[in-house]
Amino acid sequence: MNKIIEYISNQDENSLIDFLVDRISIIENANVDFGAIASNTPHIVFNSLSKKVSIPLLSIVEETCKVAKSKEFKTIGLLGTVSTMTNGFYQKKAKEYGIKIVTPTDIQMDYIHEKYINELLFRNIKQETKNKLISIVNELSEKYSIKGLILGGTELPLILNQDDFKNIEILDTTKIHVNSIVKMMIDQ
Repeated sequence: MNKIIEYISNQDENSLIDFLVDRISIIENANVDFGAIASNTPHIVFNSLSKKVSIPLLSIVEETCKVAKSKEFKTIGLLGTVSTMTNGFYQKKAKEYGIKIVTPTDIQMDYIHEKYINELLFRNIKQETKNKLISIVNELSEKYSIKGLILGGTELPLILNQDDFKNIEILDTTKIHVNSIVKMMIDQ
């Protein structure tokens, strides 16, 4: 993850693609039927990456948007790294499904990113951070009347879960992606 964040922070998408192509080639050589990037942030290059590999890739973003559509959400919130929240790949895919994605303020996004990188990636779960994240989500709910929230970082379910919210349904991208992977394996 650190290498991926470094490439994205340096806006070096070509190196990120090369890095991921190299890793995917390992499973391609094992003759797998498909692949999946079990992280949200690298999906910033998903479309370009998909064209450079020989196996189909199952997108965590697309699968999450499918679930949001099935729940008839019109406007949903998104938390994740700054790159995930601001680079538009979730917003673009959601728009294809008739869904609007909203994000916190810039200051709140910086807070979420800092806590994600410096706490959650190290499994350092703090009640103070949890409380602040809940407060940010509640502000999104008040401002945009969201009924769903994408946990667009695979570590976010370590600190937030459905029990934290009464009127907002959590879309845990990790669970959604794993369920889609298993379904695709069974359907192969």
